Amino acid sequence: MATQDRDSRGPRSRSQVLRALRGAPDGLAAREIAGLVGLHVNSVRFHLGRLVSDGLVERATAPSGVPGRPALRFTAVARPSSRDAARDFRSLAEVLAALVADLGPSGALTEQAGRAWGQSLAGPDAGGITDSEAALTLLVDALEEVGFDPGTRTVGERIEVLQQHCPFLEVAEAHRDVVCTVHLGLMRGLLERTDAPLLVERLVPFATPQGCIAELRHRDASRS
Repeated sequence: MATQDRDSRGPRSRSQVLRALRGAPDGLAAREIAGLVGLHVNSVRFHLGRLVSDGLVERATAPSGVPGRPALRFTAVARPSSRDAARDFRSLAEVLAALVADLGPSGALTEQAGRAWGQSLAGPDAGGITDSEAALTLLVDALEEVGFDPGTRTVGERIEVLQQHCPFLEVAEAHRDVVCTVHLGLMRGLLERTDAPLLVERLVPFATPQGCIAELRHRDASRS
């Protein structure tokens, strides 16, 4: 029960609440959201409070036409696409990637920077994710937030994450080692921060015309 309650307050569930609101332009009440995402209404209210404080969701009273306290409805705040926002920093990314490349072999440092990025994406209340499906969902949500359009598939005991529409594609084509190593560190840092039962074994740059492929394994399988 303790693990389930902790997981219900994690980034994955908050992402589900936000996704439900983004699909409802007219807004939703907390109970409506609970029915859509399969969470207890109290958990939904907790996530809504965080989303409102983060500026991602707006809260308003809706006239009900009946006596009593007006019901609260929540709507997602319109914002620019994260993919577009990431591309706005392309010039800066090119300069930084070129600088790192000129410094010589620095894979460990570059991956460490990516790990720190991934840990920050996990959020301050991350941790204790013991379910592989939940961990994979969290990873996909984080990649979407950064600007990717990820897809997943299972190949035997291995899970593959296709990183489509890289937000730094042009920079990665010129400085593959730098950009791809940062993304590898991002995924590893995120999963480590949440104690997930998945490991990212490697990232294959430009494995397909659609993008790179990250190969994941369950922790137990990786030891065998």
